[in-house]
Amino acid sequence: MSDQTAQQFGNYLRHLRLKQGLSNRELARLSGIDSGGITRLEKGENRPTPKTLVALAPVLKVSPMDLFAMAGYTVPYDLPDLPTYLRTMYGSCLPENKIDEIGEYLGRILDEYGADLNGPRDAEDETTKAQLT
Repeated sequence: MSDQTAQQFGNYLRHLRLKQGLSNRELARLSGIDSGGITRLEKGENRPTPKTLVALAPVLKVSPMDLFAMAGYTVPYDLPDLPTYLRTMYGSCLPENKIDEIGEYLGRILDEYGADLNGPRDAEDETTKAQLT
């Protein structure tokens, strides 16, 4: 993990924690992670382990894949949501609140058109699960 990636992840983690209204100690207690470890992650001093990311995700109300992407892990079988992608690609130049606004706007559009974020159901596209196996 590069220093820039570690710092971006730390900023993202802090943003998510504050968005949930959690103190460092509350996040530590709810996730089972040492509060000092949370502090070091937020400061960009440590790379989180996959186990840490999985423990943090439900408390922060995000997909583990979003945390994996922000931490610089390659996860080929799932893509992060748009706000996480934007943070990864443009986190150094886009403010957090603008990234959140973009995500909320996309959510409203997807709801308006009835888009299913879990992808097509069987027989909704040319390739079915049976053809993939």
